[in-house]
Amino acid sequence: MRTALRARWGRFPWVEVLAVAILAAITRSETVIVVAAAGLVAWGLVELTGRLALVAVDIEASLDPVRLVAGERATLTIRVTNRKPLAVPWMELRVELPEGIAPPREGGLTASSVSASFAPRARERLTLRFPLEVGRRGAYVVGPLDVRAGDWLGFAEEERHLPVALELVAHPAPVGVADRHLASLRPVAESPARRGLVPDPLRFRGVREYRGGDPVKEIHWKASARLRALQTKVYEPATSLDAIFLVNVASYEQYWVQADPEGAELVIAASAELIRLAARAGRQVGLVTNGLDERTHQRPRSALSRGPRALARCLDILARLGPYAGAAPDAVFLRERGRIAVGATCICVTPSVWPHLAAALVVLRRSGHRVLAISKDRPDDRIVAHLHAADVALSLLEAPRAASAWERPRESGMGARRAG
Repeated sequence: MRTALRARWGRFPWVEVLAVAILAAITRSETVIVVAAAGLVAWGLVELTGRLALVAVDIEASLDPVRLVAGERATLTIRVTNRKPLAVPWMELRVELPEGIAPPREGGLTASSVSASFAPRARERLTLRFPLEVGRRGAYVVGPLDVRAGDWLGFAEEERHLPVALELVAHPAPVGVADRHLASLRPVAESPARRGLVPDPLRFRGVREYRGGDPVKEIHWKASARLRALQTKVYEPATSLDAIFLVNVASYEQYWVQADPEGAELVIAASAELIRLAARAGRQVGLVTNGLDERTHQRPRSALSRGPRALARCLDILARLGPYAGAAPDAVFLRERGRIAVGATCICVTPSVWPHLAAALVVLRRSGHRVLAISKDRPDDRIVAHLHAADVALSLLEAPRAASAWERPRESGMGARRAG
């Protein structure tokens, strides 16, 4: 029973205080009465301030930004509001950090949490900010948050566990490009014009108002009669600037055997940079991969779309990918063939090109798509000849050295270069 009461009232010597109070009632000694009264007052103060330490205390946590590039810093903001007219003698906060996120290093040590100690006054609002370094790409959850507070004399304390779960996504760090006009970085090899070179008469898109010089045969007579103004037919282009990125994270033809994290990281970083370049050029971008989301263990994909949301969606997928593949790349890419828009360019970024993957790329080329394969390792000469004969472009991607950069082959032998 005493142990249970000790747990309830903390480390305060209440048994001794009760004994002194009983002794004072029996002896009626003024000195003992003063000591007993002081002990009872201290006991009441400990009980009151200890029990009310975390009462009417609100804690809010937020991260800014929630999306960033690996290597940048995020700020964890914690707002503590003490709404009661009684100060909190002391309070401690501690937030757990996942692996890959840490506060700025001090003395070469990496902490797995951030903490702070303070004493909120009556009806006071405090804001605590912690800078966090995100070292590598990934999807992270910051939390939970533990808070402790106690009484004035330090005998009792209250603890609260807050299930805080703040999500943060770190996109792959960009790799520098020395020459954006390399063939591998302009995979469709088109002019800067945003429209296709030749309209496809089988892909009717709609009508627009007639303009001087439009061919008479392209006038839509039914629409013109209905709108009482000449209307000209508009077609989808036979070739477009749409870019579907086919990202293969499997390091070997037997995708289930083992993974090469460094090769997968290079492929993911290169894919992210190419997607950024395509989005900045105003293209519609989409993403298909055989990789698995590290958190959901599902195979994600992104449909063709244009704008900041499409770019963020693709980068989020790449940030969450793990180094393990969920299926053979050729099976995944061919399965997605029916969803790829007609005329879109397929850009396959892969650690290597194997016979089955090369055959899948040839099938995509024969389906009317422009196809570019970007490989970390040089394929076998027979595969290179097979791709070249099928008009599938092939570029080699080499790992950067000290800095993450694609350099010109003439200058350093590194970067993306055309395979013979």
